[in-house]
This record gives sequence, C-alpha cells and structure tokens, in this order.
Amino acid sequence: MLLFVILFNLVITCINCYLAVKLWQLYGSLKQITYQLTNIEQQMNELFSLAPDLMLKGQQGTVQLRQFYQKFLVQLAIAQRVFETVKLLWKVWYRVSNSRLLSKKI
Repeated sequence: MLLFVILFNLVITCINCYLAVKLWQLYGSLKQITYQLTNIEQQMNELFSLAPDLMLKGQQGTVQLRQFYQKFLVQLAIAQRVFETVKLLWKVWYRVSNSRLLSKKI
C-alpha cells in the first residue's frame, strides 16, 4: 500500500512538472507576443499621430477645390455668354456684309 501511494505521488509529481514546463513555455510565448503587439501598437500610434494633420490638410484642400470650381463655373458661364455674343455678332456681320455685296452687285 505504501508503495502504491509513493508511486501515485511520483506520477502526480511528474504530471505537475510536465504541466509546469508547458506553462513556462506558454508564458514565454505570451511574453514574446505581448512584446511584438506592444511594438506594433507603438508603430501604429506613430503612424496615426500624423492622421489628424493630414485629414485637416485634406479638408482644407477640398474646400479650396470647391471654391476654385465655383469660380471656374462662373468664369465658364461668362465665357459661354461672350462666345455666344461673338457668334451672334459674326452672324449679323456676315448677313450685313452679304446683303451689301448683293446690293452692290444689283
């Protein structure tokens, strides 16, 4: 009976030692993962610390582009009116000059 108890205790001790080694290995793996995740977090913080400034610049650029586009549309409308006026004047001048030519020929 005493031999059984001693052997049983040795088996339990071996199992506990095995579990302790595995837990120690798991601890080392988790420590490495924690270190790498911390490094990744620091790199992401450095990367995204620039984001608010870049977003602000992008918003300002968008506002400037919209203002430029509005001015461009006004200028385009003016240019279209000028070209339509020139076209109309050209037609009138062409008709007047043709009518003068026709009246001189007759």
